[in-house]
Amino acid sequence: MNRRFLFALLLIAAAALAGCAGEVNLLDETKLQDTSLLSGEPCEAPCWNGITAGETSYRDAEVILKSAGRFKITEESEAEDDNPGRVIVFAEGENQPCCQMISRDGETITSFLLQLAPAMRFGPVFDKFGEPQYVAGQPVSEEQAYAVFVYPETPMVIYSYVAGGAQGAVSVDNKIIGVMYLAESEMRELLTCASLHLWKGFVSLSAYAEAEAFDYVGSGVGDEAICPES
Repeated sequence: MNRRFLFALLLIAAAALAGCAGEVNLLDETKLQDTSLLSGEPCEAPCWNGITAGETSYRDAEVILKSAGRFKITEESEAEDDNPGRVIVFAEGENQPCCQMISRDGETITSFLLQLAPAMRFGPVFDKFGEPQYVAGQPVSEEQAYAVFVYPETPMVIYSYVAGGAQGAVSVDNKIIGVMYLAESEMRELLTCASLHLWKGFVSLSAYAEAEAFDYVGSGVGDEAICPES
């Protein structure tokens, strides 16, 4: 994985959550049925199912997925001479793929994205983890949008559904539709490159998405060796 990959991952995850084609349905009941973000079972975030980005080996993560019984690996990339990075894409049962695990070096899981069925709301997540440090948002249709909450200390990124498109609001009732866990080094790189808004509370999505300027601009912006071009 090259140095531009991690920053792009935030956008790739958002695109995956929004769907690649056809009718947009952010509230997809066929995605991963999982509430471990709140329950802490079998381990607390940023650990999931015994897998922690930055700690768990690629091979161990693969074994955990295969031995769980409920998951099906649908795609697995092989390392190449000039790119040791590897990706595991998996589904829950016979559903469409929901999730992906990524290793930059082919040895250790460095980040993973879980697209979730809407079984949790942001209110309890907020009560458990507190205020996110950074926020972003994007409408995907007139009726639907998503908000992105960045928790650098955990480290994780949470995606929530916002009804009403650009006119919708960030609220305790927003349903959680995805979570991305990252190694600490990956979060640092994300913040080096990202342009984000500081948490402003439960306000309209447009207060975040349509602001004229970002509150936070990573120190690496403009450095093409690290960050993608805008």
